[in-house]
Amino acid sequence: MQNDTTHTSKLMKLGGASICAMVMALSVSAPAAAQQSSTIIDNEDGSSEVIITVERRAQSLQDYAGTAAAISGDELKLLGITDFQEIDGKIPGLSIANNQGNVEVYIRGVGSSNNTELGDPAAAFHFNDVYLPRPAGIGAAFFDIERVEVNIGPQGTLRGRNATAGSINAIPWKPGLGQFDALLEAGIGNYGETTVEAMINAPIGENSALRLAAFKLDHDSYYQNISPCSTTLAIPVGSCEDEGVGVAEAADDMGLRATFLTEPTDALTFTVTADYNENKGTGYTGTNYANPLGNDILPEDIDDPRKVYGRAITPEEDTVHQGIKGHIEYDGNGWNAEYIGSFRDLVYDYEFVTPAGPQYDGALDTFDALTFDNFSRIRFITDSESMVHEFRLFSDNDSRLTWSVGAFYFDEAQRTFLGTTGDRNPFFTGVEFNQTTDTESYSFYGDATYNISDSFRVTGGLRFTDDHKERFGVNARYQFIIGTAGFGCCQGTGVGTEGFEFAGLDRTIFNPNTDGSVDINTGNPTLSDDEILAFYFDGIARNGGRDGLSTIYANGIVEGGAPPADHPLCAGLTLTADCPVANGQDPFFDDQLDGRISFAVLGGNSIALQNGSLDNDFVDWRARMEYDLDDNHLLYGLVATGNKSGGFNDNVPGTEGLASFSPNTSAPAAFDSDTLAPTYGPEKLTLFELGSKNEFDIGDNAATFNVSAFYYDYNDLQLTSLLSTAQIFDIQGIDLTDEQRQNLGGNVVAFTFNASDAEIYGAQFEGGIQLPGDLNIDATLLWLKEARVTNANEIQDSRYQADADIRDDEGNPINAVNRSIDGNRLIKTPEWQFNSSISKAVNLDSGSIDGVLSVGYRSSQHMTIFNGIDYNPDDDTDLRLNDTVKGYWTFDAGAGYSHGDDGKWRLEGYVSNITNQQKEQAIIITQFDNTRFFSRPRTYGVRLRVRFP
Repeated sequence: MQNDTTHTSKLMKLGGASICAMVMALSVSAPAAAQQSSTIIDNEDGSSEVIITVERRAQSLQDYAGTAAAISGDELKLLGITDFQEIDGKIPGLSIANNQGNVEVYIRGVGSSNNTELGDPAAAFHFNDVYLPRPAGIGAAFFDIERVEVNIGPQGTLRGRNATAGSINAIPWKPGLGQFDALLEAGIGNYGETTVEAMINAPIGENSALRLAAFKLDHDSYYQNISPCSTTLAIPVGSCEDEGVGVAEAADDMGLRATFLTEPTDALTFTVTADYNENKGTGYTGTNYANPLGNDILPEDIDDPRKVYGRAITPEEDTVHQGIKGHIEYDGNGWNAEYIGSFRDLVYDYEFVTPAGPQYDGALDTFDALTFDNFSRIRFITDSESMVHEFRLFSDNDSRLTWSVGAFYFDEAQRTFLGTTGDRNPFFTGVEFNQTTDTESYSFYGDATYNISDSFRVTGGLRFTDDHKERFGVNARYQFIIGTAGFGCCQGTGVGTEGFEFAGLDRTIFNPNTDGSVDINTGNPTLSDDEILAFYFDGIARNGGRDGLSTIYANGIVEGGAPPADHPLCAGLTLTADCPVANGQDPFFDDQLDGRISFAVLGGNSIALQNGSLDNDFVDWRARMEYDLDDNHLLYGLVATGNKSGGFNDNVPGTEGLASFSPNTSAPAAFDSDTLAPTYGPEKLTLFELGSKNEFDIGDNAATFNVSAFYYDYNDLQLTSLLSTAQIFDIQGIDLTDEQRQNLGGNVVAFTFNASDAEIYGAQFEGGIQLPGDLNIDATLLWLKEARVTNANEIQDSRYQADADIRDDEGNPINAVNRSIDGNRLIKTPEWQFNSSISKAVNLDSGSIDGVLSVGYRSSQHMTIFNGIDYNPDDDTDLRLNDTVKGYWTFDAGAGYSHGDDGKWRLEGYVSNITNQQKEQAIIITQFDNTRFFSRPRTYGVRLRVRFP
């Protein structure tokens, strides 16, 4: 690690951080009137340098022998960024997407879409130096932020855990000693946006201070519901916008933070921070494009992806993310000690119905009369309580040997729930995943840099990590078959209609085999009809107003199929498969039919207990050499490793060793409680990087130019796919009988496995120049020459379900089979990424004006590992498989006027996404879905900020 006093930089720019550096340096408004940003240091010669802490100690970014970025809080605000995910596209190589409330981060193609309790993220996210395993809801904490730091590449010996992709650290402002400062800011924007932010920094005696900050954000949905009103349909529906049913991406966010800092002695600092954050908007449903793609309508042919056909209910998010952190720092005169202790509690609760699809010519003709009254709802709940303890000893920066040693402990207890309903579906009533998962991890690390000479330094680091995970719970797929006279089989009934409520985490029955019965021939547990029904209804807190299952099954279960048409329950009904409405009534609701249901049979229900444990341990290391050609030119070489822990997969009823079948097909077996859930192993990444950082003058203008080349050796890549239960057993190499495949049903679950290796290599170029008149130009170009799968096993094509796929003459599925992904491009890896900014400041007699224009480009990229390939093309290519996001440019601008020399008040305006490029940040493709999650549309607004006194 370099001596920080060796170099000074005239203009700092790395990894896309130029925007923040320029705006922060030019902006008059600092987060505290008498406080200079620790991100930007202004030198006596007029130059400035960016200070970062990505290596757990303060140093100039230009002196850091690696690739990193630092975005200031003022920069985020000036460009209209109010949420963590909106940093997407501002740093080359960094991709951030919100997938139904789950934040997915990828850095140079390394990341994870498995953000449930079954796995961990690959990019370690930190808030205020605390590792967060589940960053959901942290967007509401994005206020009073000093800076956001991004360290690119594996961080095995530096930060947190599972940081194969890199680490991100959002750092709020700390209290300032000996000063009183206050801020009040209000803003308005399009989509009905209103923001209010307030901050008070108050001294408490000479050695202590308290900083309070609060934030409120509201805006309308970025979507527009264009569903037809009930007056245009034969049956009443509740999805018309003017009838009170909203759609996703409306915000109702609030955050509070209090930080107390005290320095009882010159050597000792103690800080306590508590924060509380809420997201109570309408969340992120995405939009299913399977319908238009099935009608040869490409996404780019749709004028406005935000015009959708909403239905049934307004999505509702209720997320609370809160925590407390204690931080002790001691300066031992040549050595330092640091302790961080934190407890965080996240409750993420989201319930929604996905829109029927986007608007396009002829879309309404593809919907039936019940489309907009379909209450097939989904609810996610994550309750995560995590605890972090870290103790570290480290040396001062100015010694010949700089070193750090430490211990890190992490504990997380999770309760998770996912429930769905199949409203009026004749073969599917819903699924439920309900688990408890505990994780305990500890690690020990050491890292040191030795200055062999004034110009040459070497670094070495080592870290040992041990992870232990346990889980318990239950998964279920429900299938209740209902018939009616004249129709035979099968009819559905209302499930999840108005007023419906899942029991969620309040379920009381986890093992449905309450009587402990077993099959006398096989010894496998068996379930009675009554046990299945008791288990199902235990998962429901309240039936919907038009739900029918409780009434139907109160009439009993008829075995052997439909009764004769003259059965008393069927009197007066004439129903056919082609006529879902008889006598002007909706036959799906038993209350409209006076309970006259002809038969009810328990179908292919599957219930599986989820028990398992997992132990992983691994060693990470890094080695680095640095050489100064002179004070302004640095060469370095780096090798670093990172590991990401393995995790669980969901159990499904299957064959011996994973689950067991009952010979009674009307009563499928429960899962053996002693059976362990299938697991997957760790993945490992090794980074090789060579780089050069340079400062020089072009005439009288300060300039920088940096270049680095990198190679990633990526082993045992963890791939998460949506697979049917039959496909999962195929992956495990387990042969299933036809009866077993039938009993498995059509349940689709996320399944993760170590699918392949991969290699990633390319180069990054960045530079900047400071021109006369406070005009600054900066640019970064990332070239991902290769990011491809290697040494891959053939894997199931998860875009198809075996039980719903078309079949050949021998009855075998045609598309839902093993496919090679060898050579395919990793997801979210555009070959070219470019970012540039132009910033300018002008001094006036009354104050100053400053502004910035940000430009970004991404070339085309794939969003699934199958790269949109149709392995069985015929006359009509299956456009549902389309996962390509074509290349695009983005433009953002912000400007501010600060009045007076002291900048007591400031007026700002911004326009984000000037050209309204609404591009996919994530795409999920299954048998019947092509669900897309888009970047934010064009937004603009103004805000007024006043400082006191």
